[in-house]
Amino acid sequence: MEIVSRYVDAGEKIRLAFSAYTGGGLGRRVVGVTTHRLVVVKSGYASVGDKGLLWTEPLDNVALKDNFSRWHTGGVYTGNSYVTVRRGDGSTVQFNPRSSFWGGRGAADANIAALYSAVPGRF
Repeated sequence: MEIVSRYVDAGEKIRLAFSAYTGGGLGRRVVGVTTHRLVVVKSGYASVGDKGLLWTEPLDNVALKDNFSRWHTGGVYTGNSYVTVRRGDGSTVQFNPRSSFWGGRGAADANIAALYSAVPGRF
């Protein structure tokens, strides 16, 4: 929440914020949803520090893929799930909205449920 709050405009409220992994777990982002926008901040990998705003889009311009994928290894759910976001320019970004890279079978589930609840658009 603290990292996202640096990029919130006057009159906006943060609805949720969580760390997410990209690129097969090699990059980390902080994803926030405010009352008006989706905010994505580059983050330090181990420290979850603020490395600068990557992009922000009005909620009306973004959409989530109707379903998300779960990663299984040897038929066992790893706790990694991937959500695809379509931006206003038509490009897509995929996040693993997991609270930590290690541990917990359902580590991404709460973040995914909150994200789907906060972002109304689907594709």
